[in-house]
Amino acid sequence: MRSTILMLSLTLTAAGTGAACAQTPRDTATARQLLERLRVDQAIRDTMVERLQAGQTIDSAFAARMMGIDSANTTWLKGVVARHGWPGRSAVGPEASSAAFLIVQHAVHDSAFQAKALALMEKGVATGEVAGADVAMLADRVAVHRGKPQRYGTQAKLLDGRMVLDPIEDSAHVDQRRAALGMPPLREYVRVLDSLYTAQPRHE
Repeated sequence: MRSTILMLSLTLTAAGTGAACAQTPRDTATARQLLERLRVDQAIRDTMVERLQAGQTIDSAFAARMMGIDSANTTWLKGVVARHGWPGRSAVGPEASSAAFLIVQHAVHDSAFQAKALALMEKGVATGEVAGADVAMLADRVAVHRGKPQRYGTQAKLLDGRMVLDPIEDSAHVDQRRAALGMPPLREYVRVLDSLYTAQPRHE
């Protein structure tokens, strides 16, 4: 059987990462835009998950529609970053800041922007402006795109109906690195991936 490989756009982040910045965001207009764009981003991915769980394939028309959403969101976010820098928690609030992360995480067509955003986000982790789990997921995605092993085990492919993690650097200590950024153990994370992205048995 021919192997079907689907690069996944993972949306799992550590719970409670927004508690440190609960104040009202300064830029409410950008925050609203981010949350609306996230809603559209997640709606089409929810449909993708439903199809995969039902054992259906993702056809080229659906993939093109999702790519169009990602491209439009990326273009908009690049403009925001060029004018104001990375939208951190104090500027747009924790939920909208994580929405910005998800937009750039899904910008697989623009790896240069992903790398630029990663550098900006890494600077924000120490000050609490950016969630550590968000940085971990984007760092892994950038590494995998460059043909390098990931460090946090967040990136996987759907291969012949099973979730297969991309190679991990120093895999013996991956859970330590994940814990340092408030992320669950790798085994637990993979269990969630399997439940989301693989076909589920039907109960008659």
